[in-house]
Amino acid sequence: MKKQIILFILLSLLFFVCDVEKEKKNNDNLTKNKTNIEKNIKEKNPLNISIKINENINHTIGDDIEINIDVENISINDSVFLFINNIKKKVLKKDNLDYVWNSSKAKTGTNIIKVIFKTKKSEFKAVREIILLSDIKPEMYSYKIKKTFKHDRAAYTQGFFYDKGFLYEATGLKGESTVRKVKLETGEVIQSFAISREVFGEGITQFDDKIVQLSWQAGIGFVYDFNSFKLIDEFSYSGEGWGIAYGEDKLFMTNGTNEIKILEKQSFSVIDKLEVYDDKAEVRYLNELEYIDGAIYSNIYQSEKIAKIDPTTGKVIAYIDLKRILQANDYKSDTDVLNGIAYDNKNKRLFVTGKKWPKVFEIELIKK
Repeated sequence: MKKQIILFILLSLLFFVCDVEKEKKNNDNLTKNKTNIEKNIKEKNPLNISIKINENINHTIGDDIEINIDVENISINDSVFLFINNIKKKVLKKDNLDYVWNSSKAKTGTNIIKVIFKTKKSEFKAVREIILLSDIKPEMYSYKIKKTFKHDRAAYTQGFFYDKGFLYEATGLKGESTVRKVKLETGEVIQSFAISREVFGEGITQFDDKIVQLSWQAGIGFVYDFNSFKLIDEFSYSGEGWGIAYGEDKLFMTNGTNEIKILEKQSFSVIDKLEVYDDKAEVRYLNELEYIDGAIYSNIYQSEKIAKIDPTTGKVIAYIDLKRILQANDYKSDTDVLNGIAYDNKNKRLFVTGKKWPKVFEIELIKK
């Protein structure tokens, strides 16, 4: 019996040692394979793109950007394809891998430089980004109040536009969000309805016979019949919704960043975007929008400024400073920020208001 026990113990030890050796061998093989994979990855992409950038200088639209491309093991028959913002600029060869890009026709913000290296057997890619500031110094405007109208002090204004003697307004806050038609001269609400209590209403705009409204964080847009205010369609989008405007047969939409999305008006799909910059930095917190005579006007949230923006490039053309337009004696504890731009295109009248403001102002812009 003792012999059997001893034999069992010896066999068990033998199997244990074998398992340990087997596991060690497997681990060695995994380490070796991992090393080979990493080595192959390093050897697989011989392409490296570098751009000469002085880190102490901000690049501006119009600058000549020198692009230097470094490719290992390139032969005389290999090709290097250079793309800037998805447009092919040049096919480069072994003896000339440098390119100077004149950025005068670029947009402000992020510009994508992509290089594709092709051999007979393989293809490799490298991508870099460069930020460009606007090449124009924004004009500065102040204002003159031409006329003052009544405004519902309880209206937390999120969207605003004018049509044929009436202001159309969207108000926000969950449980308080509405869309309303307001008589300009008296401030009387002619037509109104409340949207779902779960939705925080945001900007509105008009096109054709429709009103389009955004929501803040629900990711849902609403389309109403212009005359009846009846809901006729919905659409979805990613991220937050802040302001929206219609112009050039497109919709322009903000989300609280420096980005303006451009939407196709039938499908509401994103077809392009702008990154808004002035000559010094990005312009964040773009909010309620209005399209006026070929430019986008945007409230800058938590400020008393409106930015006038080029809808093609994203450049800030001008700033309108509305400091102290609402006098101190008009403020109450819940009076909030400037937000609301409407324009009477026929009579060239510009109106502004704010969240829970008692007044709407017709203003004239005065160049400083």
